[in-house]
Amino acid sequence: MSKVYKCALSGIRAKEEEIVDGEFADGWTEISITRKYVNPKWDAIQFVKQGLLAQYLQGIPEDQREEQIMALTIQVEAQFATLESITDKWQEDTDVIYVANVDDDASLMAEYNKLRKTLGLKPEIKLTEELPDDKTENASE
Repeated sequence: MSKVYKCALSGIRAKEEEIVDGEFADGWTEISITRKYVNPKWDAIQFVKQGLLAQYLQGIPEDQREEQIMALTIQVEAQFATLESITDKWQEDTDVIYVANVDDDASLMAEYNKLRKTLGLKPEIKLTEELPDDKTENASE
């Protein structure tokens, strides 16, 4: 059984015979949106390190803190080095959607172009339309 590809704009499902080698159907569009953000565990480690450093500094007379801050920072960094090395700093969430072949459906093409415009992309050119001939364009220049 192959993966089900469903158009996010129309609800149309790709026919099984359109899916070749498990890939989405010919003429369909795959849209992938990835959000990258700081790993909450990484963020918590940094918070704990700051708190620990602040706690260490409180135990040192104020007139000696400036001299000790570098040594204490190195000590705190060393305590958390292994944990940081096995913790990813970033996490990513990716969503993937598909849009059915827009070439044969004017209303689907219109919706697809609205989506492209919202994302700041140029409108799609219908593939069945003839593109301008380079010779014709060059002659008018």
